[in-house]
Amino acid sequence: MQAVAVRCEPDVARVRAAYERCHARLWRALLAWSGSPDVADEAAAEAFAQALRRGAAIDDVEAWVWRAAFRIAGGELARRGAAGLTASVPDLGQDDGWAPSLEGELLDALRSLSAQQRACVVLRDVGGLSVGEVAAALGTSPGTVRVQHLAGRRRLRRTLGDSDA
Repeated sequence: MQAVAVRCEPDVARVRAAYERCHARLWRALLAWSGSPDVADEAAAEAFAQALRRGAAIDDVEAWVWRAAFRIAGGELARRGAAGLTASVPDLGQDDGWAPSLEGELLDALRSLSAQQRACVVLRDVGGLSVGEVAAALGTSPGTVRVQHLAGRRRLRRTLGDSDA
């Protein structure tokens, strides 16, 4: 009997559906975390490219892409010698109610957070990920995500002058 090599073709439809559902949100979250449109572009593109290569080996494409994109962005920032949030974000020309507010006060407030607090706030509040999804993306526990998210939001409220903080 002759051995037949079985090649696992990427599940393009699943990756495309995940891209359509989450790419814009993922990109904005990467931008808010890294402060660099270039890092956000590269990390999102590379995460989806890797998902295509891995194909059916990935159970939950969307969760895997979020995790991979943040790890890729973190590696790129480390390579560049940055720890998230560069000095400025150019005008993005988007009117989605969120991206323009990255300029100025909000970007400065995000910069005041620790890298882990910033990642938790961005993934939960911008990305809309659950505590479990954030924990998986960051390789930490759900309890740590809850604590860091709460601390980050409190600090943002104080920094932005919210009297309810």
